[in-house]
Amino acid sequence: MKLTAIVNDVVKTYLRADIGARFFVGFTCGVPFLLRLTILDLWLKECGVSNTVIGLFTLLQWPFVLKFLWAPFIEKIDFPILAKIFGRRRGWALVSQMLLFVGLSGMATATPQTSLTSLMIYVSVVAFADGCQDMSLYAYQLDKAKARMFGPIAGVFIFGYKTGMFFSKSITLYLAHYFGWNFAYASMAFSIFLCTFFIFCVEEPAIRTTADIERIEKMVKSYEDNEHSRFGIVRLMKATILGCLVCPFKIFLQRKDRGQILSLVVLYRAGDRIVQKMAKPFYVDLGFSKLEIANVVQVFGAFAVLLGGLVGGYLVKKLGVKKSMYWAGVIHTLGCFAYVILSQIGHNITALYLTVFVENVTGGAIATAFMAFLYSICNSNYPATQYALLWAFYELGGILFRSLSGLMADALGWTNFFLFAPLAFVPSLIILRRMLPRHVQKNGRLD
Repeated sequence: MKLTAIVNDVVKTYLRADIGARFFVGFTCGVPFLLRLTILDLWLKECGVSNTVIGLFTLLQWPFVLKFLWAPFIEKIDFPILAKIFGRRRGWALVSQMLLFVGLSGMATATPQTSLTSLMIYVSVVAFADGCQDMSLYAYQLDKAKARMFGPIAGVFIFGYKTGMFFSKSITLYLAHYFGWNFAYASMAFSIFLCTFFIFCVEEPAIRTTADIERIEKMVKSYEDNEHSRFGIVRLMKATILGCLVCPFKIFLQRKDRGQILSLVVLYRAGDRIVQKMAKPFYVDLGFSKLEIANVVQVFGAFAVLLGGLVGGYLVKKLGVKKSMYWAGVIHTLGCFAYVILSQIGHNITALYLTVFVENVTGGAIATAFMAFLYSICNSNYPATQYALLWAFYELGGILFRSLSGLMADALGWTNFFLFAPLAFVPSLIILRRMLPRHVQKNGRLD
């Protein structure tokens, strides 16, 4: 295929109206993310809070990590009044955004020096609301989507997500510099209304009813009829937990490839996590200044990630999910050796630009392919619940690999560390190779 034809195909793919709507969903999900993490850390550090306390603030993110526990209820239960007016998903999204507004407004009224406990409470509220918003908006990503479009959808969603993160990070830091942190967080609280406007601009996702869901609902109804609890509310709660929480997990455990899927979710981005965690300390040790790191890594690197995400989405469309994951993983593994070259060159701004470009473009591609993989394996009756469960395994794997990265760097030194880190990709590539159909392994084709 000629280059012109490829470019035209890419443009047509991403300019489709039903694909572009996912950008706004991603933007909405991306805005609160850094406000409860990196930006908050900067605020705490500037106010003289100890590194120990800053580290402990990470524990306040537990509601976001454990969102799979209440995702089933968001997925299957209507929020009173709002659901009748706006629909189930929009109703929960509006509730989530109200909570985000309350949490961010509360953070804006607190100060680390005088009201640290209040700040911790409001951070937990933001983390909980952010998790609820993610679950309520997940259905928008896959609504009316065909499997062959999972890649472009993931690419556009990640593009919007990263744009939302960049928006909140840049605006907050500028406002904090000129007007103070409290004003900055108050302004970001009102920015949530911009996200609410985006939600009203997209259609309510359809609620699917299939043979599986009908069978489950009959099982729950039978349970309600045969349960003889003295208290009706207890019977209702038991039936709700069975239908909303137990059934989605039971359906996933019935898959024959569940072991491979969970292993792949934990391991696929292991090398990426190890390298990313140590990248900034590595740049500092090479003598790069904060301004150089900000310009190259934060600004230029952000655009490289967005480009990689769109490329990864197109690869999924042309090659299929698993094959694109495999080849994107291989290319990203080889790209990690750019760090080895940089470690030998030392302080060189051109080499830094090239390293960041290679790592971020290939990293964006595997992130999009991985997101498309999650889309493809989640049951259509319980997509948000199973997505949240798999994401919890992904986050647990990330915590493990990031925590070991510093020990590896100190023990091996930078050059040996970046020579060793790509080996962390190998287990996931082996799993992927085995998951590919036999005819793909032989001739490389994927139907």
